Amino acid sequence: MKHTAPNTHVVALINYFTLLPLVYFIPDLIAPFIGANKLIHVAVVLAVIVPIISYLVMPIAVKMLTRKTAQ
Repeated sequence: MKHTAPNTHVVALINYFTLLPLVYFIPDLIAPFIGANKLIHVAVVLAVIVPIISYLVMPIAVKMLTRKTAQ
């Protein structure tokens, strides 16, 4: 079986619409647990968001978008 790669534009849209709520809500959720240091705040927020996108959202999206075709 041959797999076709998902459309790059569709993957970009999935990234955009997934990152939008994560970037909007996670900083406010984490803020009470972290001090006033902006650099640490940004580093922790990124340490939460990047694995969500990299290990959860994108593998699922690519799996759903990849089509199996017969050779």
